[in-house]
Amino acid sequence: MADTPQNSTLAWSTWARQHEAQATGLFRPRSIPELQECIEHAGATGQRLKVVGRGRSSSAIAQPTDALLELDYLTGLTRVDTEGLTATFRSGTTVREANQILGYYNLAFSNLGRLDEQTLAGAISTGFHGTGVDYGIFATQVTELKLVGASGQLITCSVQENPELFKAALCGLGALGIIVEITFAVVPQFRLHAVERGHSYTDIVHSFTERAHGSDHYEFSWFPGSAEVRTRRLTRLALLTEGYMPASAAVSQARRYGGDHLLNNGMFSALSYLGAKAPALQPALNKVSNWGKGNRRYADYSARVFTVHRTVRHSTMEYAFDISQFSELMSDIRAHCKGSPVQSSYPLVISTSAADDIWLSPAYGRETFYVSARSYWRQPQAELFSPLEAIFKAHGGRPHWGQFHSQSAHDLAELYPHFKDFVELRAKLDPRGIFLNPHLHRVLLEG
Repeated sequence: MADTPQNSTLAWSTWARQHEAQATGLFRPRSIPELQECIEHAGATGQRLKVVGRGRSSSAIAQPTDALLELDYLTGLTRVDTEGLTATFRSGTTVREANQILGYYNLAFSNLGRLDEQTLAGAISTGFHGTGVDYGIFATQVTELKLVGASGQLITCSVQENPELFKAALCGLGALGIIVEITFAVVPQFRLHAVERGHSYTDIVHSFTERAHGSDHYEFSWFPGSAEVRTRRLTRLALLTEGYMPASAAVSQARRYGGDHLLNNGMFSALSYLGAKAPALQPALNKVSNWGKGNRRYADYSARVFTVHRTVRHSTMEYAFDISQFSELMSDIRAHCKGSPVQSSYPLVISTSAADDIWLSPAYGRETFYVSARSYWRQPQAELFSPLEAIFKAHGGRPHWGQFHSQSAHDLAELYPHFKDFVELRAKLDPRGIFLNPHLHRVLLEG
């Protein structure tokens, strides 16, 4: 049996410390058979079992009620096919670790979000995504996964095998079972050329959908109230000749990484703290933060451009919308923010993704754009998030499963055509609710 200190009390919290709990025990299985034993033990003793990854979610989706389950031993690459372009990882591997491993084989994920600390299982289970209207959420790169169900059985699912479960588990919220292995379709390693610039808010908002469709990967950030936005356009490039690097490249990389760390972590942390202590200064501090970004161009391996390293703790609320609603929604957000006394030290970030057919994907059935709002962890998030969420709900937005939202099962059933199918499948796979917690009960079962 895996480590099971059943009589201990274990503290758990999300990264931004918005949600906390005391677990009654910890399981750390070293293999899939040990994991199956853990699940069988939990079922026999009437415990609920919740997998915790890196705690990067802002919602309580991973909050334990009884025992914690960590997959720190279930990590690494299990197989790779460099000709067929697939790679299979154990589910506790982080996105950052997977990027490094793929690099050894001259392979890469086709698209990634900005953060890479989360586990692969956590990333696909909550709808992790990057940006690009021709690229789906991270889970669309999965070709097969294996999970252990509530009775301890190991289930393989793909388009060919258990296809309904596959479409559900690709964004399964941790409610269907415990994912132990994931196979991804990968691509040959490539570079990205990034252009980051300041533009007029009016120019970008009026042409956003055209710019998004004319780019490989496009997004922008905006401090509400500002007349300027900052755009980020990424263009996919082939690799350079093997072994070749311009003489200036190493210096350019050092300057970029140094600037990112100094500005986006060091200086930004100080500005956010000052804004939390003196809210009246926040608009001026945001101007300083925006000014410090500057305009820049650079190119690097894809994972080094897609992802960024962030150390300042924050909470996030993100909603997804049909891209046809873009102009109307931005108009309503701007009108709200003009009269709002609350300002965040973070800009809103607007990104996109292709439509998909994953049951609980926020991009299900529609080309999608996302609006992400963030709040420094020392600031009360409800003051910022609640008024924005009211606007998002009015436009039929779908919340990011791993971030702050107040939606109930009744609300969510109206937003997802396969919501009822998912709930019925969950009840069939886990009738005793071993993998449920209060948050999942609210978003899946409470009417």
